Amino acid sequence: MTVRVLVADGYPVVRAGIRQFLRAPDVKVVGEAGTGAEAVSAAARLRPDVVVLDATFADVCRQIIERAPATAVALLSSSIAPDLVAAAAEAGAAAYLVKDLERVDLLDAVRRVAAGERLVDPRAGAAVFRARASLSSQELRVLTLAAEGFTNREIGSRLFLSRHTVKEYLSNAMRKLGVDSRVSAVVEANRRGLLDPSRLTKAS
Repeated sequence: MTVRVLVADGYPVVRAGIRQFLRAPDVKVVGEAGTGAEAVSAAARLRPDVVVLDATFADVCRQIIERAPATAVALLSSSIAPDLVAAAAEAGAAAYLVKDLERVDLLDAVRRVAAGERLVDPRAGAAVFRARASLSSQELRVLTLAAEGFTNREIGSRLFLSRHTVKEYLSNAMRKLGVDSRVSAVVEANRRGLLDPSRLTKAS
């Protein structure tokens, strides 16, 4: 499997460096973006597996995830401040990486994030990151309707989404929750207090 990556940074020379770092038989850079808005647009159009996003664009992280639900965002930052790490997790980032990492570590992080893992530079505190990570509002809406027993087609009709997009939201929710089925996602979300327990009896 080839991991498709979008690189987003405000400086062309930095993007070129990241692209060079990501040269590997199983990793392919499919696009670049020089602004946050370009990153959102490119992610929606290209649907990469991973967006390597400069932390100065962190404010568009949630927009990227909402426009491309199956895409994981890995933030690259020069800071290890706990509040920035927590903010990244709350925005839905799958990884928080520090810019002094080695090439082999960036490649490893991209592969692991594409496989559904959550990563954070150990200097920044993994516990903070994982504790704050949560489902996006749209993922929660889709999962809530799934818990009520609606099919993907019915969920799409209610939320004005295609069945494919609904499936992407459910897959992304399952990845974040660490489960591999629709019902397990409902159960796990309920266990974490994200759903009304009464909805479990309607899940199918």
